[in-house]
Amino acid sequence: MVRFYDSTLRDGAQAPGVAFDRHQQLRIAQALDALGMDEIETGFAASGPEQRADMRAIADLGLRARLLSLARPLKADVDHAVAAGVEGVILVASVSDLHLRFKLRKDYAVVAEQALEAVEYARSLGLFVQLSMEDATRTPVDRLLDLAVRSQAHGAMRIGLADTVGVATPTAMRELVAAVRGSVDLPISAHCHNDFGLAVANSLAAVEGGAEVLSTTQNGLGERCGNASTEECAAALELLHGISTNLDLALLTATSQLVAECSGVPVPPNKGVVGGNSFRHESGIHVAAMLQHPSCYEAYDPAVVGGRREYVLGKTSGRAALRHLAGSAGEHLDDEECRRLLDVVKRLSEAGTQIDSQTVRQLMKR
Repeated sequence: MVRFYDSTLRDGAQAPGVAFDRHQQLRIAQALDALGMDEIETGFAASGPEQRADMRAIADLGLRARLLSLARPLKADVDHAVAAGVEGVILVASVSDLHLRFKLRKDYAVVAEQALEAVEYARSLGLFVQLSMEDATRTPVDRLLDLAVRSQAHGAMRIGLADTVGVATPTAMRELVAAVRGSVDLPISAHCHNDFGLAVANSLAAVEGGAEVLSTTQNGLGERCGNASTEECAAALELLHGISTNLDLALLTATSQLVAECSGVPVPPNKGVVGGNSFRHESGIHVAAMLQHPSCYEAYDPAVVGGRREYVLGKTSGRAALRHLAGSAGEHLDDEECRRLLDVVKRLSEAGTQIDSQTVRQLMKR
């Protein structure tokens, strides 16, 4: 079993140009809960009173999922999280040489002590506590292991590893998670960014290395190139790896569409699992085979993820597809009509027109 905590309302909201209003946040939170999300990161409570009010409104919904806030290892941030009504905190400690020198301007020993004090303080308030190590994939492994072991001793309940700028490879991520997992008796979570397009692959590799929890966002929304996408990770885990999750895969497409609508960031047509072209077929050779057996060119039934199979006509279409769409419109085509319509279809396609069964019906009337 792999569990998910969703960061759409926190990391996703940090994507340039994205600003969810409260109504949208409530809709997304409810959709994530219906999807079966184990935990929802509802925001960064220390960012201001308006953010805390939004987070409190989500808490007042009485959702099943555990609600979390991002927090720096500061008592004030933990207090703000409590005020926002969440049940847990993701305490973020930056311990790479780069971040220690240029971001924090502190020694590792000082940052580690602050992190451990924050863990203890959050636990004293009854919160679930994950200590996440930011920029973990550019941090010396011995430093990660040291902080992980000490965090467990101070009460941390989960260790998070963040590939903050997406520089890990699947092999490196697998080995890193395995090393940390072998040093503590705590669940490990992975938070992967997509700067090299490897966020999903790295998340799956993290699971292979022993991670039990994945931090993802809907549609991979997030800063810069985004995060590992919930829909791709969940589908790959269940359908390729045979690893169960608590997510209802049949709701993946609807949830994706909601977040695209609220964020104003459209889903690319060729995106895995939920893209508009995921189950849309044009090639004549492919369609002819699929009409015999859909598995020829589909890895799984679209209904599994709430999708729908669609045949469209274009310049690569053949007679089988044309006859199928005509049949869907209640029409029968002979060979001569097929030849005539295919010529028309190819001309329209080259002009940029996408053709479905309704278009075929209209063409037959000409």
